Amino acid sequence: MERKARNKNRLPKRYWVKKLYRCISVTIIAIVVVFVILNLVKKDREMSEKENRMLQSFPAVSLDNIASGRFMSEYETYQSDQFIFRDFWISLKTCLDSISGKNYSNGVYKGKKGYLLEEPAKPDEENLQKNIDAINALADGGTAKVYTMIVPNASSIMPNLLPAFAPVRSQEEDLAKFRSSLSGKVTDIDVEETLKEHLDEQLYYHTDHHWTTRGAYYSFLKAAESLGIESGSVNYDIYKVSADFVGTMASTSGYSGKKDVIEAFLPSDTSVQYLIEYVEEQKKTASLYQSDKLEGYDKYAFFLGGNSPILRIKTTASTDKTLLVVKDSYANCFLPFLIPHYKEIVVVDPRYYYDDIYDEMSSKGISEVLFLYNANTFFKDNSISGIFEKYN
Repeated sequence: MERKARNKNRLPKRYWVKKLYRCISVTIIAIVVVFVILNLVKKDREMSEKENRMLQSFPAVSLDNIASGRFMSEYETYQSDQFIFRDFWISLKTCLDSISGKNYSNGVYKGKKGYLLEEPAKPDEENLQKNIDAINALADGGTAKVYTMIVPNASSIMPNLLPAFAPVRSQEEDLAKFRSSLSGKVTDIDVEETLKEHLDEQLYYHTDHHWTTRGAYYSFLKAAESLGIESGSVNYDIYKVSADFVGTMASTSGYSGKKDVIEAFLPSDTSVQYLIEYVEEQKKTASLYQSDKLEGYDKYAFFLGGNSPILRIKTTASTDKTLLVVKDSYANCFLPFLIPHYKEIVVVDPRYYYDDIYDEMSSKGISEVLFLYNANTFFKDNSISGIFEKYN
C-alpha cells in the first residue's frame, strides 16, 4: 500500500520533460533579449583593430538609398559589423575550426608558404549589372575617357598556394564575363598576365588582402600603355617603411602568417610637387603617406591615411590632363605612380561618397575616369551605380 501511495504522488516523467523544455525556452528568449538590448545601447565602433578595417556605420536614410536597395544592403553589413562581442565570436569560431583541422575560416584559406588567401567572391549579379550599366553609360556619354582596371586577387594569380582541393570559383571566368559586358568605348586594363610574369617577386602580402606596392608598380607600367603615359619617364627610390605588417586576413580568420615588409616607391626626381585636400576631413597635406599609421594595427593606412570619401590632388605636372579615380583601397598604393602625369586627380570612394559626382567632374574639367578595384570588392560592390545614377 505504501509503494502504491508513493507512485501515486510521484509526478509523471513527461511533466519534468515539459518543465525542462520550458526552462530552456525561457533561457534562450532571455539571452536573445539581452543581446538585443546590448546591441541597442552599445556605442557603434568606427574601426575594428582586430580586422584592421573600418566598420559599417548606420547607413544614410533617404528615398534614393531605400529605392535602390543600397540602404538594406548597408544595413545588413552594419548589423554584422556592429554585433556585440564580434571579435570574441570570430576568435571562438577560428579556435574551433583549428581544433577540427579546417584550413578555411571566415572567407580565408590557410595556404602554403605562409600565405593567407581570400576566397574569390561570387559576384552580386544584380548590383554588378547596375555598375556595368553605369560605367558603360558614362563612357557612351562621351564627357570623358573611361578606363576599368579590376585587379585579380592573390588566390587567382597564385592558385598553387591554395590548400589542396580547395573549392574556389574561377575569378578568371568572372573577369572575362565582366569584360565582355563592357561598352566598346570603355578601355579595360587587364593586368593579370603582367602580375603572373612577376611571380618571383612578392606581389601580394602574406596576411593581407591588398597587393604590395611592387604589384601596383608593375600594374602601373601596364596601365601606362592605355593611359598614354610615358612610364619610363620617372625613376623611383624604394624604401622599406615597415617589416612587421600583419594584415586583415590574419585578423578576420584568426590564422597566423608571415609578417610582411611595406615598401614605398618615391620618385628620384622631386620636381613635380603636389597638394592633397581631404575634403570631408577639411585638411590639406603635401604627402601621400602618413607614417604615424605604421605604429598602429592598420599599417596599410600608411598610404593616404586609409579610405576617405573624396580627395583632390593638385600637382605641378606640365600637363592639362585631369583624372577621376573611382576606387577601393587597392588604389591607395597605386595613386603615387599617377601623380607626375596629371594636373589634377580627384579620388572618390563610392562606399562613403554621397555628393553629386557630376558637379565634381564638371568643376574640375575631368577628362579621364579610371575605375580601380580589386576583383572581390568590385564583384560585391553596390555603390558605383548609386553615385553615377544620372546615367542609369
